Parts: sequence; structure tokens; C-alpha cells
Amino acid sequence: MSEHAFEFRRATAEDATKLSHLIKGAMVTYCAESGIPEDHLESMTEEVSTIRDRITRNYCLCCFDDSVPGSEPVGTITLSMVFNPLKFNFSDKTLSYLEQCQIVGYISRFAVRRDLRSTGLGVELMNAILDIAAKSGCDHVLLHTAVSNTGMILFYKNRGFEIIDSESGRGYLRGLLGMEI
Repeated sequence: MSEHAFEFRRATAEDATKLSHLIKGAMVTYCAESGIPEDHLESMTEEVSTIRDRITRNYCLCCFDDSVPGSEPVGTITLSMVFNPLKFNFSDKTLSYLEQCQIVGYISRFAVRRDLRSTGLGVELMNAILDIAAKSGCDHVLLHTAVSNTGMILFYKNRGFEIIDSESGRGYLRGLLGMEI
């Protein structure tokens, strides 16, 4: 990895403002790499209160640079438990995949500070949240990403995800990716 010493912990409501800055910064890069306008992502206009609510209702893992006292978060990823995976259904293809799912973990708000990308931190965050999903009883995990972001698609495929389907309800082609765990 790098010379950094990272501390992984579950986020608290007090982390919401700092996580908001991290997520918005990462999403600027994501939009540029995906070729989609920033106003197409709800995470770009999300209020801190919404992030605070997500932290309290879900498993939000965050990472801090332990070598810098009082540091800002450098990475985050959220796992939401979904007991009705059919809510993600938008085609027969998606339906046939989702019908095999029982308890699903939905991954969102995955962000790594720009200068720490390609250091292995994102892999560590993803592996940690997949472990949490498995220990929580999930049989599958799902996530969405822009199909045009080939770097992220490759990252997810290298972790074992497959593209289930895609749709453009948010103004850009979004892939629904899934993995059995």
C-alpha cells in the first residue's frame, strides 16, 4: 500500500460533515471520469443531515490517516441492508437476477481521497465492507456505477462483481452490478 497508517472504523453522526466533503470531492472526479454532469448525482447536492441519517441507519465505514492527528477521513463506503431487493427491478433481466436474492447489501457512497487512489485503500475498504455484508447475513451485494466509467467497472469486476443490467433513469447509463457472497 503506502507509507500511511490507516484507521478503519464505523462512522458516527459527528463524522457527517467531514464525510460530505470527502464524498463530494470524490464525486467530482467520478463525474469527470464518467463524462456525466455533476448535477446528475444526488450525492453532489446531499445535505449533511441526509448523510448523518445514512450513518445512523446503515453501516458506514470510514478510514482516517492515523499518522495525522485529527485527520479528515480519506475513504468511506456504506452498506445498506435491503430486505426487498426487487425494489431495484427495472427489466426482466434484472428481475431474474434479483429473484435469487434473499438478503442483499447495497453498497453506496464509496469514496477515496484523490491522492490516495491506486494505493490499495479502495480495495481495503471494499474487502472490509464485503466481509461486513457476509457477517450480516447477506447472500448478495449490489451497487450502481456509471457504465461509462471503465476504471470503476474494471475495479468492481476485479472484486467479483458482474454487470446485471443497465438503465438511464438518472440521465446517464447506470449499471447495476451484483455479486453473490
